[in-house]
Amino acid sequence: MLRTSLSVLVIVFSAIWSSAFVVGKIALRDYDPFTVLVVRFMIASLLLGVLVVATRPKPNRNAVETGVLLGLLNNCAYLGLTFYSLNYISPVLVVVIVSCAPFFTLLLSWLFESEAMSLRQAAGIALGFSGVILATGIDFGAIASLTGIALAILGTASFSLATVLFHARAQHYPIDQLNLWQSMTGAVVLLPIAYFFGRPLIAPTTESAAAILYLVIVVTIGGMGLWLLLIRLTGAATASSYHLLNPFFGVVLSALVLKTPLRILDFSGAAIVASGLALVISAPRKKE
Repeated sequence: MLRTSLSVLVIVFSAIWSSAFVVGKIALRDYDPFTVLVVRFMIASLLLGVLVVATRPKPNRNAVETGVLLGLLNNCAYLGLTFYSLNYISPVLVVVIVSCAPFFTLLLSWLFESEAMSLRQAAGIALGFSGVILATGIDFGAIASLTGIALAILGTASFSLATVLFHARAQHYPIDQLNLWQSMTGAVVLLPIAYFFGRPLIAPTTESAAAILYLVIVVTIGGMGLWLLLIRLTGAATASSYHLLNPFFGVVLSALVLKTPLRILDFSGAAIVASGLALVISAPRKKE
C-alpha cells in the first residue's frame, strides 16, 4: 500500500513538474522568461505568505535562512540558468542535461555523506536515463554551443545541491515556510535581471494570464511542496530519480496542449524509464 501511494505521488509530481515547461511556453508568447519567473514568484509569495501567517504566526528563523538558500539555488540558479541556456542550445538537449540530476545528486550525497544508495537504485537511474535519451531522440553528434551546455549543467548541479541541502538540514522545517522564502528570494533576485534584460511589459492575454496563474498555484505552490515532501519521504538521490519520468509527461502534455506530434520512440523510452524507476522505488533504502 505504501509503495502504491508513493508511486501515485511520483506520477502526480512528475506530471505537474513537466507541465511547467508546456504551460510556460504559453506564457512566453507574451513575456520573456525572467519576467514570467518574477511574476510567478511574486504572486506565489503573496499566497504562501497568507497561508503561513494563518497557520504559523511566528516564522521559524532556520526555515527562513534555509528557504533563502534554496531560493538562490532552485529559483535563481537552476531556473535562471536553464531558461537562459535555451538561447544557445535546443530544449531537447536541456531536457537531457536536466535529466542527469539523479547522477549529480548521488555524487553530492556521497560527498556530503548524507545518504547512501544501493546498486539496484544506481542501475535503475542509469536505465531510466537511457530511456530519456531514447525518448528525446537527441543527436549527440550534432554541434552544440558549449556556453549553453555549461549553463544547463551548472543549473542542474545547483538544483541537485538544493535537493541534498534540504535533505541534510531542512527535514523538520515547515514546507510552506521554506517554499515562501525561496519564492520571495527568486522574485527579489531575478527582478533586476528582468528589468534590465527583459522585454517591455504588455497587457496579458487570457491565455498567458491563465498560464502564469497555473504556474503559481499548481507548479510553484503545489509542485514544489510535493517535491520537498518526496525528498523527505524517500531521500535526496531517490527523489531526484523521479525527474527521469519528466520527459515522457512533457512530450504527452506538449502533444495535448501545443499539438506537437507523438512518436513510437516516446512511448518506448517511457517504458524503459518506468522500468528504471521501478527498480529505484522497489529497492530497500539503506540506513543513513
